[in-house]
Amino acid sequence: MPKRNFTTLEEFKANMHKEGATLMEFSGGKVPCIMINPKKYNELLKKIYGKKVVADTLLDIFYDGQDVFVDVQIKFRDTDFEENFLLYANDMMEFFEALAESGLIALAPSETTYANSENVFMIQLPRKDAAERALEIIKSNAKKYTR
Repeated sequence: MPKRNFTTLEEFKANMHKEGATLMEFSGGKVPCIMINPKKYNELLKKIYGKKVVADTLLDIFYDGQDVFVDVQIKFRDTDFEENFLLYANDMMEFFEALAESGLIALAPSETTYANSENVFMIQLPRKDAAERALEIIKSNAKKYTR
């Protein structure tokens, strides 16, 4: 997966994931979920239907001692589905705590008409310790302040 680079706060803001992210209840715990465009979600399902699915995930963290952004990169092997989701971690601490705790991340269509347990695609992180290390970086660098 290509690494994305941003040099200004404006570039970060311009590339933020627009469909949103949330937490979902699953097996008695919380799982972070990235919402994606329903058309893109359906394209993903068509590409992986009936296949053994392996997803490479990478959490690329950018921080300046005040703002923390995490570029969540997901690539499904043997497909051309590769996406980056740039998230502002300062406002999403619970999201990243759930990621470190569960070792799972979900994808779901962003429209509420699709939002139910049948339309959620779960991905198990290959290395849960990477999410735990990411959480520590986020906690030690994100400064909560009012704008």
